[in-house]
Parts: sequence; structure tokens; C-alpha cells
Amino acid sequence: MQSSQINWSQQVSSVLARYPQWQNIVIEAINKPLFNVSYCPETIEIFDQFGLLAGRIFSSISYECTRDFLEKSEFIAWLFDGELAAFYVNGEVVINRLQLLT
Repeated sequence: MQSSQINWSQQVSSVLARYPQWQNIVIEAINKPLFNVSYCPETIEIFDQFGLLAGRIFSSISYECTRDFLEKSEFIAWLFDGELAAFYVNGEVVINRLQLLT
């Protein structure tokens, strides 16, 4: 699917145009099904344009990266076991594959 065929807001289009790798990940996730409500990921990782923000493995090992407070996230991406589960730009939800997240 071409990004030009997707009706994103100007803000989302602008952000994704600056990060083509993330744009491809978002496009690939658009038609994927929701995660099953009983799904429990082994790995949860949260990224922004600077890289990894935080993660959790096997519900027991947590890790996070230190950032300068001036480094504002342009987007937030949540990956469950390496698959995009949620992606948003300044509060605008672009991808939501979680049944419990409204």
C-alpha cells in the first residue's frame, strides 16, 4: 500500500515522511488484525524517533533509556514481540491493534 493512498493528517504525514523506516512499519501494520485480548507479549518495547525509550521482558526485566528533557518525542511506537501494536503522533492514534486501548 502506498502512503499516498492513506488518509493521514498533515502532522502524521509530515512526521512519517521524516522517518521512512517507521513509515514502512506503520504501513505494514495497517491491515494486520487486532491482538487477541488474551495475548500476553513476552517483550514490550517503546520507541520514538531517537530510538528505544523503555522495554520489559517476561514481565520481570525492565529497562529504560535516559533522555534529555529537551528531546521531545515526535511519535511513540509500542512493539509487542517485535510487532507494531500502537503508534501515535502527539496524541493522534495512527495504529491501534489493542482491543483494550480506546
